[in-house]
Amino acid sequence: MALPGTKLNVGHYHFGPTTSAPPPTVPEASPIQTTLPTSAYGQTIPVVWGKCRLPSAYIWVPPIITVTSTHTEWWDQITTTTSFMSCRLRFARPLVPNSTWTVRKIYCNGTLIYDAAQGYRKKGLKFRAYDGRSTQDRDPTMVKEEGASNVSAHRGYLDIVLTDFDIQSFGSPPVFEAEWIQDGASTHDYDAFTTYSGSISFGQMIPVWDQGKLYGFNDADVFLYSIYSISQYFSLDLPGDALSYYALFRYSRILDRIVYLGSFDGFSSWKAVLVDGSTGALVDTVNNVVPSSSIGGDPGCLVDFAASALLVGVSSDVGLFSVLLTATDISLASSSAEGWGGYSSVQCVTPGEVRGSDADFYLCANADLVKVTFTATGILKSSSVLATLPSAIRYAVYDDDGDIVVWTDSGTVSRVNGSTGAIEYTKTVPYQIQAVGSRDLLAPDLQRLTEDFYFTTGTTSYLTDLKTGVTRSFTGANSSVTGFAYDGETETALVVISGQPRRLRLIAGDGTGRLLSAFLEDLMVYGGDYDPSQVETINIDDVIEGAVIDITAGARDVARATCEPYSIAIFERSGQIIFKRALTDGAFAVDQTISSTGDILDQ
Repeated sequence: MALPGTKLNVGHYHFGPTTSAPPPTVPEASPIQTTLPTSAYGQTIPVVWGKCRLPSAYIWVPPIITVTSTHTEWWDQITTTTSFMSCRLRFARPLVPNSTWTVRKIYCNGTLIYDAAQGYRKKGLKFRAYDGRSTQDRDPTMVKEEGASNVSAHRGYLDIVLTDFDIQSFGSPPVFEAEWIQDGASTHDYDAFTTYSGSISFGQMIPVWDQGKLYGFNDADVFLYSIYSISQYFSLDLPGDALSYYALFRYSRILDRIVYLGSFDGFSSWKAVLVDGSTGALVDTVNNVVPSSSIGGDPGCLVDFAASALLVGVSSDVGLFSVLLTATDISLASSSAEGWGGYSSVQCVTPGEVRGSDADFYLCANADLVKVTFTATGILKSSSVLATLPSAIRYAVYDDDGDIVVWTDSGTVSRVNGSTGAIEYTKTVPYQIQAVGSRDLLAPDLQRLTEDFYFTTGTTSYLTDLKTGVTRSFTGANSSVTGFAYDGETETALVVISGQPRRLRLIAGDGTGRLLSAFLEDLMVYGGDYDPSQVETINIDDVIEGAVIDITAGARDVARATCEPYSIAIFERSGQIIFKRALTDGAFAVDQTISSTGDILDQ
């Protein structure tokens, strides 16, 4: 016991060298905000006419989802962070109600992410542009997020809705700008491929969109083209055989192999042929894939697995078959008797979701949309009717959210919920997809669709929005097309004309060359509530590209500010307004009616 006033030494146990504990690992804060302010209340929304490039305001942004994932490539560990943002962007209000506007370019933080004139679209960019017309419907991205009862159509404004756009490299919130064109008539721009031999028969071609190449076929040769350079690489001889009829030309990306079916008489003994996609060398064959029937058109599709591919097709007598491909072998995996499922016709085979061990396919069988699942080895695993339409189904595409969009033989398009089979909309389209044996439209697995489905007939092209069913038309198409497919990511179509491939782009007009007099007339009619008969322009031939104005200042004040640099006088009398250009000597032309009864407002 220590005495009072003495110091007590307290010992301690020794556990070895003292080291400081490592600091805890704290994850780095994401530079991306999870939410953004989306109110434009109190902001002046500009009014536009003609052509403009404007920044936008955020109107709607659901929570932004940032995901960090890690995977191994060779011996390196790769970490990827994505921040997907959906949003509604508001740019302006059109001066002329119900006018048609087109987006030509989109910028994000000054970086070009979309250019309709050049067919450029940043990878992963999905958007819908709205010009605010009175028939405009709700946006499907907003409806999916908020519910239809909580979303308005936002009519009367120039808006863009982005869907799951990765903004990780741009920061948050990025500034979006867009170039808008009023009444920019789209033209069909056909680019001819530079070729040196051969021609494509019956529109038989395979676009490989992600690799920028195109295969074309005739009865003896395979032709390889570059989509990017619009030129022919080389031609390959098909393996020598006694075949005269061909069907289901396909290319496997994972295997670099071409596969097709051939028959001597077209009614029996169809043989599957596997060819090297780079050399044209014969790899393997398998006989009697379709033993006793014809194959009308192109009723089939190919899907790739990790180290194999599966070709699924239907014969004219509705025999369902699958062919398994590897790099070295081809074999018949399964084959049904004729009249599979009791159906008399299958018009289309559409690939659906592909998983590691199986894949879904959708058959347009009579009026039924039938979902079938094949294993990766080609064995039929299951089948069920997803939906039944009022009339026979001609064509179907699998959308990015798992729904299926189908076209019928009665000129309608419907969207089928991929989970429940419910019909989400049915719209009439101004075109009719032909039966499988006579259509120029390539099969669904040869398209790469994003927002729109492309179709052409006669001298008109059409784009149908997959989410809404709304169709836009464009005149001036070539009426001699014998095969066509569409790539939504680059907004490019490939067509065959006179046996030669063409690259097609629908290019919106650039909006140049508008008369100043037309702007002044629209300004006073739609901004100043004048009747068109009350507005007159005289001796004004100046050309402008467009106008961005603040109409809250009043149409007359905007007109004064516009006319002053052009030496244009404004006269008003008896409810009429007249814009008149001075003569070369500075005087105005004699107009007895105006001089006796009119008043000069500005000069």
